Amino acid sequence: QGITLACATLNDLQVAAKHTAELETILKDQVAKGFPPNTHETEQLQMCVSSLGPVSQVMELSSKNAVESLVSVLKPRIRAIVTDAVGGDHLGPGAAAFALGGTKATDRHMVRMNYDLDEEAYHLLEVSEGYISRLCTCLDDLILPLCSHLAPSLSDEMVLEVLGTVAKRLEVSLKKCRFTALGALSLDSDMRDLFNYAKDRLDAQEFHSNVTLTKACPPLGRLMQIAKLVNVDDLDDVLDLISASKRKGNWDLTLEDTKSYLCLRVEFESSRVHELLKSPEAHE
Repeated sequence: QGITLACATLNDLQVAAKHTAELETILKDQVAKGFPPNTHETEQLQMCVSSLGPVSQVMELSSKNAVESLVSVLKPRIRAIVTDAVGGDHLGPGAAAFALGGTKATDRHMVRMNYDLDEEAYHLLEVSEGYISRLCTCLDDLILPLCSHLAPSLSDEMVLEVLGTVAKRLEVSLKKCRFTALGALSLDSDMRDLFNYAKDRLDAQEFHSNVTLTKACPPLGRLMQIAKLVNVDDLDDVLDLISASKRKGNWDLTLEDTKSYLCLRVEFESSRVHELLKSPEAHE
């Protein structure tokens, strides 16, 4: 009941902002049609009606701030969910990074975040519950009760804020990983799964586009950029990737970010990475 009342208050605030903006539009139109132009009385009416604009904006801002406050309250639980799904410590390479989920031979394996994969570990992923799947299930338990009571646009705002927090926590963990070529493929698959989860939980059709989604939630966009970066087949392809992404306006990684993540690929020598990114093309 407390959740329902709190969400109803947020909804009421947004509805009030919407109707206030609509009222301003209607009254402006009526004043323009029903009163003689360029008179003192008409100007006074227009000024009075225009004062509704700031009121609507204050309500919109209050609504946004309320959603941000709600997510702030949820952040400790979000962090705990990510930590539990990722695993506290990253295990060694290969199949050792799989923690068994049960004792029966038919039980599926539960996988921690690990991208230092050999062929055995990579194939084991096909019959395992990945950490992204567990993460999304736990997020649903947290956000779906709220989403069901919030207006669609407010629900979307909350989901984007939650996903932004999740993405930032995931990036912290990614910086502690090592990536083989197979691990990079696995990361790309995991990030696509996370993007698909986001699209399924967002109501507005515009967020079904990767471009719009990454602009609305930059931390989520960074994860996809990291996945693309560590998936390059050869270091010589890095500058082309960065250049093409920058032209499209969807590259947020700094030069230092790029160096750090490329050095996590076990096949790439750090000295070669640093040498490549010293070139003038890397700074354009």
